[in-house]
Amino acid sequence: MPLSPIVFCVLGALVFCDIVSRTEMFKDEKPSFHLNHMDLGAQNILVDDDFNFLAIIDLEFAQTAPVQVNHFPLPFPLISSNASIREILQDLKHVAFSNVSRQTAAQTTCQQKLQDAERNLAQKGRPVVPSIADGLYGPASRIYAVSEKLGGSWGTSEELTYEMVRLAFGFDGDEAKEYLDKMETKMKAQQG
Repeated sequence: MPLSPIVFCVLGALVFCDIVSRTEMFKDEKPSFHLNHMDLGAQNILVDDDFNFLAIIDLEFAQTAPVQVNHFPLPFPLISSNASIREILQDLKHVAFSNVSRQTAAQTTCQQKLQDAERNLAQKGRPVVPSIADGLYGPASRIYAVSEKLGGSWGTSEELTYEMVRLAFGFDGDEAKEYLDKMETKMKAQQG
């Protein structure tokens, strides 16, 4: 019997906790806690005519957090694998080509400008270690972003949970289903 969306919200949260505790992607030799904006979309980044970052505004919800929680803000796709994005970009007639092309260009520009800002800070003796710009494309960043959307309107919790499993363990299809069945059993055992 298929699981309900609400059950997948809980299962997704348990999967996220399992990923954090069992994988190396959320562990650092030297834990690094950056100031995390929590709403770092284009509306909160002031840029000049060349799109160089001048300032970040609207900091009322900013907090220190592990570097892995930094991720591209929406509307950038959270559950599209790099392979599926490449596939869309190679097909000019694909229905999503125009949107994915713009999103990819915006992500690339955002990452380049963050790298420029990090280089500028390093030249001033304040290096950003580890690099936020480099981590944005990493699986930990994407997994965290996906976990935040469980139970929301950005996709089904089932789809988001499967994406976290794919990103963390590389499991697809039957292998992912087997892992989730084990996690569901664990979840039910914890509920008593």
